[in-house]
Amino acid sequence: MPRTKEQNDQMSAATRKKIETAGLACFVQKGFALTSMKDIAKAAGISTGLIYRHFASKQELFTQLVDNTMMEMAETIRFLDSDGNPSRTLTQVTSGLLKDIQGNEPISQYFILMTRSLLALEPLPQMSELKKIDLLLFQQTARLIEEGQKLGEFRQGDPYQLSLFFFSVIQGVADMKLFMGDRFMVPPVEDVMAFLYS
Repeated sequence: MPRTKEQNDQMSAATRKKIETAGLACFVQKGFALTSMKDIAKAAGISTGLIYRHFASKQELFTQLVDNTMMEMAETIRFLDSDGNPSRTLTQVTSGLLKDIQGNEPISQYFILMTRSLLALEPLPQMSELKKIDLLLFQQTARLIEEGQKLGEFRQGDPYQLSLFFFSVIQGVADMKLFMGDRFMVPPVEDVMAFLYS
């Protein structure tokens, strides 16, 4: 019995997701320039030809991954911009990031991909847009910290420096997850945020 259109669409979506996951891992390990479609096909366990049914080029796949990253960042910015309590809002964001990192979600690799992309010597598309949204995320977090300071929830200090420290810690946790693998233990939310209260 032939497959239905819905079944074909589900299989196609699953294959595309597998390619994106493999591509993300390869780009993180080798960088954009040194990763080939053959590398990605091998990591995904599929033929190179099947990749080209979903992505016309390595550049198109990379662009999709950067788009995914920017969508995640935009969601976080929207959440940080809500009218909720600053301490509770930042705790929820931190908790979500740490759970994703601990649970082997691609978020760890997205952090590395973003860093590699921003530092890449080769000109890559969307870099100016990625830098803008990264800066906006940083600024939105600083604004939230400043609001928390006014309410007496967070300790005093330059909100931009505190935001920088916050993202440095999250980036470091993501890096250590990739470095340590199964031996990694995610730090408690309270420890990651302790610097805001001391």
